[in-house]
This record gives sequence, structure tokens and C-alpha cells, in this order.
Amino acid sequence: MKVPFNWLKDYVEVNIDAKELGDRLTLSGSAVEEVITQGDTIKNVVTGKIVEITTHPDADKLKVCQVDIGSAENIQIVTAASNMKEEDVVPVALHKSILADGTEIKKGKLRGVVSNGMFCSEEELGIAGDEPVHGLMILPKDAPLGMDIKEYLGLNKSILDFEITSNRPDCLSIVGMARETAATLGTSYKMPSFNYEVKNSENINDKLKVEVNDSLCRRYMARGVKNVKVMPSPG
Repeated sequence: MKVPFNWLKDYVEVNIDAKELGDRLTLSGSAVEEVITQGDTIKNVVTGKIVEITTHPDADKLKVCQVDIGSAENIQIVTAASNMKEEDVVPVALHKSILADGTEIKKGKLRGVVSNGMFCSEEELGIAGDEPVHGLMILPKDAPLGMDIKEYLGLNKSILDFEITSNRPDCLSIVGMARETAATLGTSYKMPSFNYEVKNSENINDKLKVEVNDSLCRRYMARGVKNVKVMPSPG
């Protein structure tokens, strides 16, 4: 199970770095298989706004773009992507940049026109999901220009990958791992507050019933949840 380090710190006081925490938790019995920093290999990729798009003089499928990266002068990028338009903000890999898979990007010419780098997709940044979006990654228009993409997307943050055994289902959540972390470090733990207000008149007993037949189980609760939209986990 992958646990974002910063998210964990929302619920428990942690005064050591992610690697040391991983070592401490492993010694306490909660095995950390790996401490991941998604954007470790990414270098020199920034946010940029496309201010002008023209057709390449010698290639109909290529576009020549002038890009504002927050510096004194715009830079020129030649691209074959087609899902962008003027005023879009996109990730820009500059000269001598490195992508998530280790590919180095350098200034060069595409069909005789200078390109000072390339635009990036989610896949090239190493953040594509199970169903990757084709084309460039389009960022919110209010993204600050020239900002390191790792900082903007939070790719410089650590993720702890736990091996949760079948006898520890209590650890299969951020809250469970926060409680385990607090016990390991001897620090304070903050239980998140929940609102259980029911906003409809349906009776849960009409759909789901719980019966406790064991005196050793003092309480067992169940709640029905519907209209759930399956989405990638945050972090």
C-alpha cells in the first residue's frame, strides 16, 4: 500500500525524514518495501504558456510554438502534438532536461526549425494512470510560469510503499498507518473528524443488516455507500 509521506503527517507528528521513518516502521513490524520519490530523475522541466502557434514551413503535422516560461524572452518549441492551443499552460522540458524515464532532452532542429526543448505528456513525467491521456498534459491556466514541474505537481514528495500482511487490516488506510506511526515514534496522533449525518430518508435496515452473535465482539457497525465514483487515489 502506498502512503504519501506528507498526507501521513496530517494525522501524526513526524519529525524525521521519510527514509528514516521507513526504517523505523520496518523494525517495528510494518515493512516498508520502498521509499519512492516520483520525480527523482526529472530535471529542468518547468511550466510554460503557449503564446503563439504557427504551422511549420516544411511539415504540415508540426507546429512552431512561442512559449512564455517566465523569463525575459520567450522560447521556441516545435511539436507534433495537436491537443494544445494558444494560452494553454503545459510542462516544458528545456535544453539539457531529463524526463522520468531518464531520457535527456536537448536543443535541436526539427525539419530545419530550432526547438529549444519539448512539451511533456503525463507519461513522460511518469504520472500516467492506468488509462493514460494521450497528448500533452494541459495544466490549469493559473499555474505560475517558469515553476519547476516537480514542485508544482508535488513530484518531489516521498511515498512509502508498505507490505501489509493479511493479519493487519487495520493498517490498510492512511489513518491506520498514522496510528501505527504514532505508536512507533511515541508521538501524538490526530484522529480525523467525521460527519455521519444521513441526508436521506432511506432506512439502512431495508438493505443491510448486521447481527452480532459472539459475546467477544462488543460492537460491529456497517454503513451502506452508493453512487461511488472510482478514481485514482490522491498523492
